[in-house]
Amino acid sequence: MKEVVFFNRYTNAVEEEKIVGEPWVRWAYSTAVGKLATTLLFKRKLFSILFGKFASSSVSRREIEPFIERYNLKGDSFEKKVSDFTSFNDFFIRKLKPSARPISPKPDTITAPVDGRHLAYVNMKNLSPFFIKGEQLSVEDLIIDEVTAKKFTDGSVLISRLAPIDYHRFHFPIACVPNKTFLIRGEYSSIHPMAMNGTLDAFLKNKKMSTLLHTENCGDVLMVEIGAMCVGSIRQTFVPKKPTLKGEEKGYFEFGGSTVILIFENGRVQFSDDILENTASGVETYVLMGDEVATII
Repeated sequence: MKEVVFFNRYTNAVEEEKIVGEPWVRWAYSTAVGKLATTLLFKRKLFSILFGKFASSSVSRREIEPFIERYNLKGDSFEKKVSDFTSFNDFFIRKLKPSARPISPKPDTITAPVDGRHLAYVNMKNLSPFFIKGEQLSVEDLIIDEVTAKKFTDGSVLISRLAPIDYHRFHFPIACVPNKTFLIRGEYSSIHPMAMNGTLDAFLKNKKMSTLLHTENCGDVLMVEIGAMCVGSIRQTFVPKKPTLKGEEKGYFEFGGSTVILIFENGRVQFSDDILENTASGVETYVLMGDEVATII
């Protein structure tokens, strides 16, 4: 299997991704036995529930410090002291000090909803070259309300992938009034590029939560959180119908890799040049939550 690389906006260089549990991931997605085990066991809800229970147990605390050291995480940005985390999941859903993720103050900017690796498409019907040519991401697969889905025909889409080493709280990318969230039940497949192999299956079939955001100067925005293998839950912490500021917390993912998708009405935003250029080359761009990913047209 190929190495997974991304462009880091902050180092201005292409870097190789550090994959949590890499030997296991390669076994699960590149061998016949691994693929069978993934289909029969690892994609099942029960596996994610059991994994989540372990990650929430006090026994899992012993995994925190080795994890921080192995992946060079910056403990001084955590709101809590490392010694105060009660379990690995408590560490995983950690909050950060406000100074660690400054929010772009420009009123016409859209900010990254999460720390992660981002892809941007001016028209969601054209997701090449990262995904298999000809596959389409349909809004109807991401939201229950077909009438609302029609607003986003030919809309622009930002796909933000979180790895297990990332900060796993997601935030509003723009000032808005959010509707209530709709749950769409589904599978628990991995969203890692090694597992997806250029397909959209996990985005379309996995458990997801969709929220419509009403904005003053950018029309409506659809924000979708997608669960993945080992993700115990997607938790929403916001209050529906309450006006929120750009950068305010919306919720968090419990343990595992995850994805957030933003869909804008056609012609409403201009994505950042680096993200568009890297996407066209089939490379994700690493951007931190609160940093600019688009401007409002």
